[in-house]
Amino acid sequence: MIPSLVLLLCALIGVVRPVISAAQDTRPSGEQVYRKHCASCHDAGTSQAPTRAALQTLSATRILRTLDFGVMMAIAYPMRRAEREAVATLLGTRGQGGAPPSGARCRADRPIMAAASKGTWSGWSATPSNTRFQSTDQAGLTAAAVGRLELKWAYGFEGDITAFAAPTVVDGTLFVGSAGGVVQALDAATGCLHWVFQANGPVRSAIVIHEIGPERFLVFGDQVGWFYALDARSGRRRWARRVEAHEATRLTGSPVVHDGVVLVPAASWEETRAIDPNYPCCTFRGSVTALDIRNGSTDRRDPSRHRYLRALWCPRLVDADDRRRPRPGLPHHRRQLLASGHPHQ
Repeated sequence: MIPSLVLLLCALIGVVRPVISAAQDTRPSGEQVYRKHCASCHDAGTSQAPTRAALQTLSATRILRTLDFGVMMAIAYPMRRAEREAVATLLGTRGQGGAPPSGARCRADRPIMAAASKGTWSGWSATPSNTRFQSTDQAGLTAAAVGRLELKWAYGFEGDITAFAAPTVVDGTLFVGSAGGVVQALDAATGCLHWVFQANGPVRSAIVIHEIGPERFLVFGDQVGWFYALDARSGRRRWARRVEAHEATRLTGSPVVHDGVVLVPAASWEETRAIDPNYPCCTFRGSVTALDIRNGSTDRRDPSRHRYLRALWCPRLVDADDRRRPRPGLPHHRRQLLASGHPHQ
């Protein structure tokens, strides 16, 4: 044990619990949400806030993105996800808006994942040890060469004001999420675009790629509680599901894949809901859920039930926020899952 380092470790136990479906919340009124949170500024005619008429020229997607991780996120913190969606739908126009220009697409002579390379980095760490270390041979880069690096290309996340997702690089292709919920597959050498996928919410977690025979899966979560598996070559969605019913669920931690099972850590935004004096804190408990990577079911033997991990003696289990413990550790030789988290959760 290292004296200077104190780790909060929780013993986890697997129990059986029914599958959780998407939350069946009563959809709030967009007009009521607007009057409560928005009208005092946007109807006041001040120079700093666009008018309601100006907001109605924007797409609902762009308004929602601004509430999630844009200039309005500090105001939107107490708002539930359903309230954000309701007011964005009320004000905005239909359509995604801001499609990548055709010139950004890769040419036919630059196929995806065609450059076999030792310099692979998948997920939070390049190896299951979770050390975030890569040797000089694996990286193709020495410490002495770092100071001589120069910008080769740059890619802008349309409509975003922040970039916070960790990239994954496999065989010459870079996969990365964004605050707008767009997952991109980029050519690592040129920055050209192979495909894009629109998630339901912002994607902050490091994307993990996993091979099963000739198939390659991309697995990741978003900031509104959805977890996805995509086909790495096409960007096509294989499956998606929520692992927690709580409306404030967020998936920031990178998943771990072992023996065809994806381990998904879940955290929440519940501390931001406490801004509302009427919020009945605290209703969320962190968790780790095991999913079959092929179809997203929670038990490969019985899709109607799944293995669910909870703490034996932690007052609040693992808040899998990637600022503290970005992904669970998985010592393969012991078949144990180690996780730590915030005591307040």
